[in-house]
Amino acid sequence: MAETNVKLDHKEILRIGGILCLICAAVALILSFVNMITAERIAENEEMEKRAAMISLFGSESIEYTALENESDSVDEIFFVTDKGNDLGYCVSLTPAGFGGEIGMMVAVGNDGKVIGTYILSHSETPGLGSRIEEIDFLSQFVGASSVASNYDVLAGSTVSSKAVMDGVNDAIEAASGIFGGGVTN
Repeated sequence: MAETNVKLDHKEILRIGGILCLICAAVALILSFVNMITAERIAENEEMEKRAAMISLFGSESIEYTALENESDSVDEIFFVTDKGNDLGYCVSLTPAGFGGEIGMMVAVGNDGKVIGTYILSHSETPGLGSRIEEIDFLSQFVGASSVASNYDVLAGSTVSSKAVMDGVNDAIEAASGIFGGGVTN
């Protein structure tokens, strides 16, 4: 076999490096342009998803909500929810860490400090196992709770995901009751 010696001079290396830099700059420019164009639409979609979750949790199409100041590290956002001037309670948005990543969820808490409902917005849990956190049977066990203790059922085969949701519900109750001075116990 013949050996080949390939030698690149400094000019050739700089030329190839320059071409790669131009390609990277062009791709970065295109990505920033696409981000600029889609950012508003993404924000609108997130707002519609948030509203749909609140409508589902509170059972009313005519809800209005106001973002409240949030001082909790475990909570993303807290909303005060009303329907035609009637106080419905609070909706807490949070993202506890599950087995496959963050679980985006919203928890509705009434003015009495008890859970009205839980809604899973997003997750990347294992299909067929951890994804069962979305099932009504699992989520409905938290309705009426003012704290979530170890006596709640976890899903077989998805303990980490189940406990993440339970922790999220607890954090939501704590955050909401911190606003209205609750502290109701079961």
